[in-house]
Amino acid sequence: MDADFSSNRCITPLVDYEVPTRHTDLYFDDGNLCIVTGQQYFIVHRGLLCRHSAPLKERIEAVKDDECLVEGVSVLYLDDEPADFAHFLRALYGLAYDTTAEVFAVTAAILRLATKYAVDALREVTLRNLSLSWPTTLQMWEARERAATSPDGVYTPRPVLPHPLLVIELAREVGAPQLLPSAFYDLSRYLPTQLMDGHVSPDGKHHRLDIDDLCRVLRGKEQAARFFSTFIVTELEGRPPSQLCMYRNEVQPSRKRACQMAYEAVTFELIRDVNGMVYNRNSDPLFSVAESMAMQTRGDQAGVENKVAYRACEACRLEYGVIVEVARDEFWRHVPAWFELEVKNWA
Repeated sequence: MDADFSSNRCITPLVDYEVPTRHTDLYFDDGNLCIVTGQQYFIVHRGLLCRHSAPLKERIEAVKDDECLVEGVSVLYLDDEPADFAHFLRALYGLAYDTTAEVFAVTAAILRLATKYAVDALREVTLRNLSLSWPTTLQMWEARERAATSPDGVYTPRPVLPHPLLVIELAREVGAPQLLPSAFYDLSRYLPTQLMDGHVSPDGKHHRLDIDDLCRVLRGKEQAARFFSTFIVTELEGRPPSQLCMYRNEVQPSRKRACQMAYEAVTFELIRDVNGMVYNRNSDPLFSVAESMAMQTRGDQAGVENKVAYRACEACRLEYGVIVEVARDEFWRHVPAWFELEVKNWA
C-alpha cells in the first residue's frame, strides 16, 4: 500500500497519530480518490461522486493531487461517521445494503448524507421508503398497523417499526415535515410520563423531546381524546336503531331494543378500554373507533363461547359502518392541525 501518513500535514484531520484502515468491501481497484472518514478510508471514483453531488464535486475539485496520497490516489477528508458513509456509498453505487445493520439506522444514515450532499434522487427514494411506515394517507397507515399486528391480534410495533422519537429527530434534521404528523400521533399513544422521562431507544442512546415538541404531543393527544369522547357521545350513547332495523316491528321490548342494547354494550367496552388492555392499543382513538365496528362484525371462533352478548342487525351495522368510516377520515384529516404541524398534500 502506497500510503503516506508520515507528515503532520496529512494526519491533521485524524486523532494524534492514528492511521485509518481501508474499508473491507467499499474499495475499488480502479478507484481514483480516497475518502477518509474517522479511522476508515474508502477508495472510490471521483466521477461518480461528482455526477451525483454538487457539494462533493466542489470538495473534490479543491483537493490538491500532490498534497497527500493513500494507495497512490488523492485524499479527501470528511467529518462523517464511517458506518454512515459506508451505507451512503452502498446506496450511491447501487450495492446491497449491510444486512447486519438495523434497518432504520441504515435508512437514517442514507437520508442524512443524501440531504447533506444534495443527492436529490437518493433522498427522494429514501423518503418514499420511509413514508410507507410514516404515511400521509389513512390507507397506508392502516397497512402499516396491520403489518405490526401479530396473528393473535396483539399490536407489537417495535420489531417492525422504529421508535417515533427517532423518526421525529430524523425528520427535523433532514427537513421532512411529511413524516412528522404520523410520528407525533404514534408517539402520543404512549403514556405522558414516558414522554417526560424520555425513552431509551433500540439504538442504545437516550432520546428526549424538547419542551416545545413535548407540549405539542400532549396537546395533540388531548385533541384526539376529545374527538373520541365526542364520537362516543354523539354516535354510540343512546344510538337509535336504523329505519330499516329488522327488529323494528317486534312486540317484545327486549327484542325491539336489541340493536340499541348492542351499541350500549359497545359503548361500555370502549369506555373501560378493554381493547387497550387486550390488544396493547392504549390511547389509540383511531383504532378504537374502528374497533367499535369490529366488535359487532368479528366472526365467532369455532369452539369458543360467543363474547358478544348483543349483536346489532345487518341494517344497523351497515348504517353504523358508514359513520365509522366518515369519522376515521375526519380524524385523520385533523391529525396535523392537532399537533400544530403544517403538511402539504395530507390526505
